[in-house]
Amino acid sequence: MDTITRKKTIAILRALDKAGRPLGATHLVRELEVMGVDISQRTVRYYLSAMDRDGLTRSCGRTGREITPLGTEELSNAFVTEKVGFVSAKVDELSCQMTFEPRRCRGTIILNVSTVPADQIGDAVREVNATFEAGLGMGRYAIIGHPGQTLGRLRVPDDRFAIGTVCSVTLNGILLSAGIPAASRFGGLLELDDGRPVRFTEMIRYDGSSLDPLEIFISGRMTSVREAARTGRGIIGAGMREIPAVAVSRVRKLCEKLDAIGLGGVIAVGKPNRPLLEVPVPEGRAGLVVIGGLNPLAAAWEAGIDTHNKALTGLFEFEQLVEFSRLDAQVNAPPEARS
Repeated sequence: MDTITRKKTIAILRALDKAGRPLGATHLVRELEVMGVDISQRTVRYYLSAMDRDGLTRSCGRTGREITPLGTEELSNAFVTEKVGFVSAKVDELSCQMTFEPRRCRGTIILNVSTVPADQIGDAVREVNATFEAGLGMGRYAIIGHPGQTLGRLRVPDDRFAIGTVCSVTLNGILLSAGIPAASRFGGLLELDDGRPVRFTEMIRYDGSSLDPLEIFISGRMTSVREAARTGRGIIGAGMREIPAVAVSRVRKLCEKLDAIGLGGVIAVGKPNRPLLEVPVPEGRAGLVVIGGLNPLAAAWEAGIDTHNKALTGLFEFEQLVEFSRLDAQVNAPPEARS
């Protein structure tokens, strides 16, 4: 497969994966245009026929084509150069699509989804709860997905449970809806001492990565969230945002409101034009340090539980989440009580 053909194939697979449902050629052309790929319906149909033969897509009748497991694997092995900056683009895309209204506590937020072995779900929930209790999670809300169920766009494997947590990028969407643009600069490891932020020890820029930074740090066993939750000292996941300097006072007030409704996650708000935790910010900007939404599952991983973590999985209705203290009840809920 030559380079041009492969790029167009990957673009079509990415559009199908993003949609999460079958798409016909007409809808695919529109999605590809948004992605900056100009291609005719006739050409799309030609590619789809070839991709069907290769097992990357399959026909769903009149509703169009859907991506297959082989296509998903092919997408994950796409050109690294094409995926650099993918996380940054996804952050902006999901932030713009959010519909959450703080006053009504309704609408969509951005969800992370992690899975754990079914026989370890009790231990995992205990670690998750301890992390939330210590204030090291994004807000106070989460959700359990049972084996075989669908959580967001993810089908939970038959031998695992899923735990959905609020992604810290949710804050970007809330700020944007309030007329305050927030730029996500990097995800990093934040050192805590006596429960207070000291400095970033590692950082990965969103616009220079093909993977979510906290996923990388967790799998690399670089966090100590469990210790931080118990002693106040350790290394947790966090992110740096930049906001307009003129919006600092508004952001502080909004953060107070978010804390009150259980969606707090801002660790520190910087002063205009001043470094925050030794990180410089451009003129006319201020820094914002936000807690990592995957921290509760980092603690579970540190406890020896086999967690598979995925940030930014998509949009999810806030009303379906529960306070972390109710996760045990969700695990043990009878089938008829599960939504």
